Amino acid sequence: MYLKTVAVLFLCVLQLIITCDFRFNYVTKIAGKFQDNKHQDAKEITVTSPEISGVTIKDEHIPTLCCKIFNLKYDMRFIVFDNCGIEQIQEECFSEKVENITTQIAIINDKLTSIKTGTFRNLKVRIIHLENNLIEVIEEESFLNLPNLMNLDLSFNNLHILNSKAFVNLPHFGSLILESNRIKALHNNSLYFFRSVYSVLDIKCNNLTYIDKNALDGMAAENFDSNLYGNKLVSLPEGVFDHHRFSSIHVGKNPLRNLSKHFCSQNCTVQEFHFGCGGLNMESIRESVQNIENWVRANKVILYTDDDCSFNISEKITADEWPTCKSTGSTEEIWIWNYLQILVILYFTMCSMQLRCSGNENFYLF
Repeated sequence: MYLKTVAVLFLCVLQLIITCDFRFNYVTKIAGKFQDNKHQDAKEITVTSPEISGVTIKDEHIPTLCCKIFNLKYDMRFIVFDNCGIEQIQEECFSEKVENITTQIAIINDKLTSIKTGTFRNLKVRIIHLENNLIEVIEEESFLNLPNLMNLDLSFNNLHILNSKAFVNLPHFGSLILESNRIKALHNNSLYFFRSVYSVLDIKCNNLTYIDKNALDGMAAENFDSNLYGNKLVSLPEGVFDHHRFSSIHVGKNPLRNLSKHFCSQNCTVQEFHFGCGGLNMESIRESVQNIENWVRANKVILYTDDDCSFNISEKITADEWPTCKSTGSTEEIWIWNYLQILVILYFTMCSMQLRCSGNENFYLF
């Protein structure tokens, strides 16, 4: 058994290497150059070949990200700044110099405290990563006229307010990650800027104590995934989820004291509902659980709860976290099988993309 598995693993790795000659470059400066500019007292990013797919700059010292740092003559997929001590972005920096980045801009593990008006505008990118900074303020129209933007990650910052006016003219926007900030409320029309048919709001582990009944008004998403896990919500307003369709609503690990049976009752469809009883007081547990049971039965919702809840619909109850599958195999067999699957997936992914790597081309694996 083990010899056969090892043999298959070896053949997969060998075939992957032969087919693509793939080299992993995780933390190096890949593609392009980041070097001293002979004509200016600064470093610059120089891209002079159309074959370059992107640039990653890591562990440099760039307190101010300014226009003169960019010398990009060709379109490329991405640019990443990782742990470069960036504290601010010069006005018009990206709109003037990074128009030819087609997929992703990332400024991560840095020291940004605010995003100014117009910082990200008129760009082609689909993804912007700003996680693990110190961002407290996002000004109005910070993200403006981005026709392709789909995903924005602002997790692990210090945001206290979600400024909905920061997001203007984003016709395909569908994913906002706000995990581990300090946001306290979702006010009227807070989420109107979601435009994608399937959209995701991940606002878990914040300080949410209040959601306005009309917080979702104006949102164009036809299928919404809302993660409110680990906040400070005491109640859900009646009708807060009405007139919307949800793939998932997660309200586990909130100190919900009373839960009305009308929080989702009019033209409201939910596929999965994640709920926890841990914060409910003894007097309200029975009524709230009964309300949930009745609502689940009436609407054919798949229910996930924590161990503090006592439900009668046993066939639809799992743990509060995402369910995991149990296997009867040994630990060694499971370990080998998992790695085999990963290698096979990598092999077919690389070959389907027809990546042909050489000494003149470098790729960054996301």
